[in-house]
Amino acid sequence: MRPDGQTQPRSRGTLRGGSWHALARLLIAVVLWILAAPATAQPLLVDGRGAVPVWPAVTVLSDPEAVLTPAQAGAAVAQFKRHEGTASNLGRSASTVWLRFPLTVPGSEPVHRVLQIDYPLLHRVDLYHLHDGQIATQARMGSMLPMSERAMQSRTHAAPLVLVPGAHEVLLRVQTQSSMVLPITLRTHEDFTAHESREQLVQGIGLGLALCMLMYSLTQGVGLRDTLFFDYAALVGANVVFTLAYFGIGAQYLWPEFPALSLKVAPMAVMVAVAAGTRFMAAALAVHEISPLIARLLRGVSLGAVLALVATLLDLVDYRTAQTLVTVLGLSTTAMVLPAAYIRARSGERAACYMLFGWAFYTLGAVVTAGLLRGLVEPTFLSQHVYPFSLMIEMAAWMAVLSLRVQAIHRNADRARVETEALRALAQTDALTGLPNRRGLQQHLAAVLPRATPQQLLAVYLLDLDGFKPINDRYGHDVGDALLVAVGQRLQKQLRGGDIVARLGGDEFVVLANGLADEAAAQRVGQKLLSAFDTSFDAAGQHCRVGLTAGYALAPLDGDTADELIKRADAAMYAGKQAGRRQVQRGGRSLAAA
Repeated sequence: MRPDGQTQPRSRGTLRGGSWHALARLLIAVVLWILAAPATAQPLLVDGRGAVPVWPAVTVLSDPEAVLTPAQAGAAVAQFKRHEGTASNLGRSASTVWLRFPLTVPGSEPVHRVLQIDYPLLHRVDLYHLHDGQIATQARMGSMLPMSERAMQSRTHAAPLVLVPGAHEVLLRVQTQSSMVLPITLRTHEDFTAHESREQLVQGIGLGLALCMLMYSLTQGVGLRDTLFFDYAALVGANVVFTLAYFGIGAQYLWPEFPALSLKVAPMAVMVAVAAGTRFMAAALAVHEISPLIARLLRGVSLGAVLALVATLLDLVDYRTAQTLVTVLGLSTTAMVLPAAYIRARSGERAACYMLFGWAFYTLGAVVTAGLLRGLVEPTFLSQHVYPFSLMIEMAAWMAVLSLRVQAIHRNADRARVETEALRALAQTDALTGLPNRRGLQQHLAAVLPRATPQQLLAVYLLDLDGFKPINDRYGHDVGDALLVAVGQRLQKQLRGGDIVARLGGDEFVVLANGLADEAAAQRVGQKLLSAFDTSFDAAGQHCRVGLTAGYALAPLDGDTADELIKRADAAMYAGKQAGRRQVQRGGRSLAAA
């Protein structure tokens, strides 16, 4: 009512409340009718395209008891429903599944096509091609069939179809203990060949790189005798076997007539990878230094993977249990090792940084693959290959860890060699003067004696200081030690570069002079040594004067062994002492004064 009491005119564009309710009820009824109606798919048009994706026309019927026959499944068209989840992927399913899709072939000539399901791990696929209500083609596929019994001997599940013009229907009965990943494509024979060639090329490149890594690790392991390289080799080898099984290459070329291996190879390869990878990570990160408890747990995981491998070999566990075991063991390893790697990386260790880098890519591949196997990711080329790609990057990153290991081994070897040489030098060197000691003298004699000839004589001088003891008693050991050092230095200055000065102990020195022409040359060297002591020495601030008495023997004239030469030189030296000191005498077969 208007304010003046008259009735307000009704707008033409306005519906009464009852009309709105009626329209809403009608819309709801239409929606419910649509939802309740059987899901029918538009037939696929088989035209000149090389590859026609089938999934847009696929409807699905679950057969939990696996009791439906092809005729019953074909008659139950109204029960087939469109899959509302991820395209081409039903995820994990323990039941048998029927897939249906219609085809339309235009023209007047038959066409030849290949139906391909590009997921090799499906265990059993039965194909029924119906035309005019009759089965025109029947084919068996699946990884549980020997290669000779498959419709086409290829790594994937493929069957040839001859399609005459008109309407067709295809039924697929799928059974598997794995995930129902179903990328179905209708291809021309040329496109199927090209597709498989590209896949074989990709797998060949990956296999070649993996074999290079394998050979590198094995050769380094043998050469360096380091078990870390053998663990890496086992890890790479296991990943290669898993990839060959996952993409059907192994079933096509390695075990074509032993389909039962297809159920075991993939999880067994992962078990080997877990066992070897756990050992590799624990050693590369030196986990025992961070946490002995984690190190023991990792050894337990590695042992558990080996036991799971044995149980799978003996058929004590089924396929799904084996998958669960490797998943739990792999996650346990990662959970325990990641903290250790993080601690090492924070301290700047490059090996840990490389391992974390590899883990990042591996995690990406593992997450995508887990989503694929659980029906959350559509099976495209990238999603199906991301795991082996990420695995290859991880293995390359871990090879960098091996290169660091090689560098560390070489550094340790160099350090050990330097330390050994230093210890050897200390063992052969007089600690006071830095001259060779008795052992060092023996080494030098062993080297030069074989080269001594009557034309190239070796003179062995035994020198004893005259007047050293009174100086040592008067001024003390500090001055005495300083005097011995100065004596050694003065003797070295009188000799050629190849001659040797050694200290036997106390105030006794030995000089080796090789390449002398005759006894006169040896006598001149001895006189030169004697004359060097005409000048006093400055020893710790004290001016000291000492003399020298020397006896020598010539090789090979006076002897051809070190002991014989030193003994005769010593006898000559004592003869010189008795004759009045400050002399040089030869200790020949009969002593003669020089």
